[in-house]
Amino acid sequence: MTGRAIILLLCGGFTGLGGCAGSGAGAGGDGLLPQGYALSAEEKALDCRRLTGRIQVRLLALRGETYKIQPSAAAQSMRSATSAALGTDTAKNAAVRTATDRPVLEAYNARLVELGCPSFDLGKELEARPSAPTPYPTIPARKAS
Repeated sequence: MTGRAIILLLCGGFTGLGGCAGSGAGAGGDGLLPQGYALSAEEKALDCRRLTGRIQVRLLALRGETYKIQPSAAAQSMRSATSAALGTDTAKNAAVRTATDRPVLEAYNARLVELGCPSFDLGKELEARPSAPTPYPTIPARKAS
């Protein structure tokens, strides 16, 4: 019985920590998300093929967010408790990664247009199911006038 009581006490304690993990100033983290992305000198030197490859990789990682199955409330509580106990916040980190990848995609796509390369319909590609074929540029390169 004492082993069982210890397990219940630990579970209750971790669940309590999960409730505290999201409280406090700046917990939302929305103020930390970038509004845009400036290409580095190395990224500006990339050719169409390499930029297209980088965009494809990011699109494959991000697409289908609406189709992903969300964890149950119990699983989210346990993840919050574990994150609080270990000092990590995987759910928040994933949201930040997703939010920071979109401006990078837009900057890369804009660079493709600047270079006169075919570009991507980012909205369409991000809405595609994760099982959809690899994304390819569908917007033709603009003609030089």
